[in-house]
Amino acid sequence: MAAFLVTGNPGSGKFGACRELARRGVPAIDPDDDPQLSYWEDAAGRRVCGPPSPDEEWLGPHRWVRSRGRMEEILAGQDRAVLICGIARNQDDMLDLFDRVFLLHIDGATQQARLDCHDALHPPGRSEAGRREIRDGRAVFEAQMPRHGALATDATTPTAVVADQLLALVAAT
Repeated sequence: MAAFLVTGNPGSGKFGACRELARRGVPAIDPDDDPQLSYWEDAAGRRVCGPPSPDEEWLGPHRWVRSRGRMEEILAGQDRAVLICGIARNQDDMLDLFDRVFLLHIDGATQQARLDCHDALHPPGRSEAGRREIRDGRAVFEAQMPRHGALATDATTPTAVVADQLLALVAAT
């Protein structure tokens, strides 16, 4: 069955798009909901529990990753096309599992506003180190993904419009 990755920087609307697609009856999965699929690992590749608000010292030797084996299980269990909505440090190692990758593109100002809103709704919010890492990585990630064949879609639009755009891209595949 067809599988699509919807990825983007923090604040790009992956979670909102996932919820909107699911509301419409489209199989859409937030991989962060499955602790066997998404987790922190240390520099040696061991699974670890992350602190609620990691600082720069902790973030340095740790990364948020996905289990390829678990992703393969999830995708094999689908009886129709599915959209996986998320980002992980090792997602490049799994791009071959997807028929197409879609990048939710946002600008820096939109990302900052959304991060501020998220943190206000989820106190104490991200640490400054986490926020800096997110801001610094936005342009790099958004330049990298099209080189991997990702199709960009404007994620500064309302969530319903983003969902429409994603469904149109899926239909065109």
